[in-house]
Amino acid sequence: MNINTVRIIGQVLENHWGSSSSKSGTSSITYDLAGDVLTLKYVTVVHFVTEQSLNPQVVEAERQAVSLLKDKQKMVKSAFKDTTGETLKTEDLGGRSEMELLQAHASRKTSYFRYKHAFKISD
Repeated sequence: MNINTVRIIGQVLENHWGSSSSKSGTSSITYDLAGDVLTLKYVTVVHFVTEQSLNPQVVEAERQAVSLLKDKQKMVKSAFKDTTGETLKTEDLGGRSEMELLQAHASRKTSYFRYKHAFKISD
């Protein structure tokens, strides 16, 4: 990937900084650009009492993460094309989710749900 492509992707994502947080402040989308791999990262807060109540929330959080990150990827590709007149080519490297328990001993437990999806960018 050439330096101009990196610069344009960075500008596109930085121009939208802060617009990817939810109004309630409980979720956000950030990114990492390392070499030719763009990783979009989603994080939200999940509250639960039992493991049984956690499972449906995780399924919904992952569904929402996949949808929002897909929309973010489309926005980046569209803005890149608007800026350069060229198509940004990406290869899907897949996504993965993880949970981080913040409060384990309270009656209502709190966790971060994170989902990361990576794309290889080619010129």
